[in-house]
Amino acid sequence: MMDIKNHSLFQDMEVDSVLSNVFRIYLKKFVTLFIFSFVAVFLIQLLFYQLGFWELYKVSFTDTENFLRVYSQLMGKIAIVSVTSIVIYGILNAFLVNYLIKSDLDPSLSSGDIFGESIKKHAIHMIFFLILSTLMLVAGMFIGVIAFIIGMFFALIYLGTVLIPGGTIIVAEDKNAIETIGRTFQLVHKDFWSVLGSLILFILIMILVSLVLTALMAIPFVISFIDNWGEVDNIAEMFNTNFYDIGIWSVILNSLVSAATYPLYAIISVVLYFKLIYKEHKNLPQQSID
Repeated sequence: MMDIKNHSLFQDMEVDSVLSNVFRIYLKKFVTLFIFSFVAVFLIQLLFYQLGFWELYKVSFTDTENFLRVYSQLMGKIAIVSVTSIVIYGILNAFLVNYLIKSDLDPSLSSGDIFGESIKKHAIHMIFFLILSTLMLVAGMFIGVIAFIIGMFFALIYLGTVLIPGGTIIVAEDKNAIETIGRTFQLVHKDFWSVLGSLILFILIMILVSLVLTALMAIPFVISFIDNWGEVDNIAEMFNTNFYDIGIWSVILNSLVSAATYPLYAIISVVLYFKLIYKEHKNLPQQSID
């Protein structure tokens, strides 16, 4: 296991310093984080496009029969998309976390070296962790629904908070997916409310950022909307999505937006992990630390 005490994030952090560290790191390492995220997301979006999933966006939800017909044609391809997506996101998460840690501990390491190490050592464990954590969230929400609808949200909030540092634990402590699940509960419960507060503020900020980016992404559709103003017979046709099919540019635009925001989730995982591990080391007897 790497010596995490030498990392610049190994320090005491309050909620405000957690968020400031997240965005400081994001701006400092933006180029590398964005490029790797864009390539990964673009591959997934391109697969969606090539397999025909974008056809769903062209079908009106009010046209139930046509929507179900298109959806039924895509059923056989859902497994391909699901497996490919979880593998690519697993590799991406492993690299992002490993890069955020290793580039701080050893600036001489190249992003290529870190990427290779991430695939060899951490990718498989990250993939299984994503699968297990997703199943836990779904099971928790299902149990919450049985209890009452509000229970679903409590389960989602609790499990989401507990599992957030999981990806970093896999890399920083060389644990497998099952060991990581247990370690997340042990670690987060040492300072649960502070982690929850940091995560809630982070999510609120991300909602605002997503709204702004979505508005920017809508600009080509707005331009197309204006250009098609005189080509329709009635107002209802203006909202027909077939008028606004911009082809492969839809894939590129969605990939750009996702690549700009996705690394932030890896960063918050890393920052919260170091906040928690610092608190854990601080509370250990001196001889245990040495």
